[in-house]
Amino acid sequence: MPIQSDNPFDLTTVEQWRGLNQQSKRGSIDDQEEWWNENFFAVGPGNLRTCWGPSAPIYTAPTGTTILRVFFGFYGNQTPQFGSPPPGAMGWMFLSDGTIDEVDLNTSVTTGLRAAGPSWGPLGSPQGPQYWASAKVWRPAFVGSQVGQQGGVLFGSPAGLYAWDGVTLSPPGSPAPDWLTDLAETDPTAPIPPMPVGLPGIYGMEVYSSRLWVIGKDVCSFSAPSNGADFSTANGGGSFGYFGDRLVYSFMDIAASAGYLYFFGDSSIDAINNVTLIGTPGQLTQPVTTDFNYFNVDPQVGQRFPRPIGRLGRYFTMFNGAGISILQGGEAVPIGDKVTGVWNTLDTSQYLPTFAPATMFGFRVMLLNGRFTDPFGVTRSLLLMFHPTKGNEFWSVASQGLELTNIGSYEQDSIIVPYGTDGQSLYRLFAAPSPTLVKRLSTKQLRVTSSKLSALTIKNLKRLYAEIADNDGRGVSITGTVTSGGGGIPGGVESVDFELPRGAQFGILPSPLHGAGIWSAIDLQTNSPDFNLERLHLAAEERTLFGA
Repeated sequence: MPIQSDNPFDLTTVEQWRGLNQQSKRGSIDDQEEWWNENFFAVGPGNLRTCWGPSAPIYTAPTGTTILRVFFGFYGNQTPQFGSPPPGAMGWMFLSDGTIDEVDLNTSVTTGLRAAGPSWGPLGSPQGPQYWASAKVWRPAFVGSQVGQQGGVLFGSPAGLYAWDGVTLSPPGSPAPDWLTDLAETDPTAPIPPMPVGLPGIYGMEVYSSRLWVIGKDVCSFSAPSNGADFSTANGGGSFGYFGDRLVYSFMDIAASAGYLYFFGDSSIDAINNVTLIGTPGQLTQPVTTDFNYFNVDPQVGQRFPRPIGRLGRYFTMFNGAGISILQGGEAVPIGDKVTGVWNTLDTSQYLPTFAPATMFGFRVMLLNGRFTDPFGVTRSLLLMFHPTKGNEFWSVASQGLELTNIGSYEQDSIIVPYGTDGQSLYRLFAAPSPTLVKRLSTKQLRVTSSKLSALTIKNLKRLYAEIADNDGRGVSITGTVTSGGGGIPGGVESVDFELPRGAQFGILPSPLHGAGIWSAIDLQTNSPDFNLERLHLAAEERTLFGA
């Protein structure tokens, strides 16, 4: 008969997966939180799934150039209105030589846009580190009163406003395309207006109230209704400057949601609503004017860097010197407390942080890419991932094995697909199970307590169990350590490993332990492609109260 222990063991089970906590010290976080969680996605209690890795390159920049900004959208190049999604999902790479390259996200085929020459940055030379630029689809090709009507996308930068329909690039001062003015349908006898000249820089663009709105450093210009090329006051366009002391440096982004148009400054947020056209263009002698309400939303919270804010449903996420916030209606609420320890290591010397929403395993999340220092002292690209499920909001961290300099996303059928670039190539992120992507998990310094009275007792460790389910079929291999300490005894570091053989669907796998101490911290690492870690069980016996 095997030797049995005289003492019943205490068991601590980690199974709720309540998210990353880098705000508190490792011994002070909740038992069910993770001190570090990289490339593990909490689907729910008892369901911690490994994240996937990037695709092969979809696009690679021409020799001698780098990708400085990326944007995504759909303007279509065929006309079916129903059935499978039509082609036209595009990525726009703003390159270091001032040109823009366009790639079909589904076929990886590039179009002739770059051949049109420099089209962003002052005189075709982008200015860093801001690299001001924006892209906005005016309308898809098959949207309009006439089936098959042409559509296109607008590019904005300090070089001006450009229009592109897949064939022709219309620069400032050239005749504006009909899909942007709609004059062939609304006023066929009207003269063709030119593409606007002299707009204020163009740091960002948005379509709101059937108009194109563009922002410069501290100026906003807006077009006439339904005509994205006409900014004349005679037809309902106009401009206004910013006055006040809430805007410290400049506007950073402009975005519409829930009937409001929001202006994100570096340290404040303003908004517009109730846009009204007073008068009828071409029919009244008195001037046509556009009226609207302009008001401040938050005087102290804004968007710190000249990059797009994150769009999370009807809400917006922002990064600033104080952390990460979400704009819910008229209130900017901090949400980044649990990642404070990571956010405070942000390094902007090589690139600026960017947001991108994404749909992963059926859940919508917000990704924030930046160059951060992890708890192990390595500075690299990390994706802070906010899980916004109401009443159960939490954070985790992901990486893709790439030094991502920009991220963005493309949405179709309410599925949001994230993309990213390392400055040379464009990748679809989290595209497929990866046998090379590193996944790391670190727990709290667990006390293995059955009651508050045993929180300071020394325990003899006996076993660590891992409940694992393989989704991929190639097996699961996990290695790691259990570190013990406290109570005036040496403690120490012990290796653990778990092997679920190829073809096995599920296992409760033990790894023996012999260490002792008041607390024990678990650190695991794996490259296995796709599995669920359901639970971790740490078993120990009480040994001595209040020290050795």
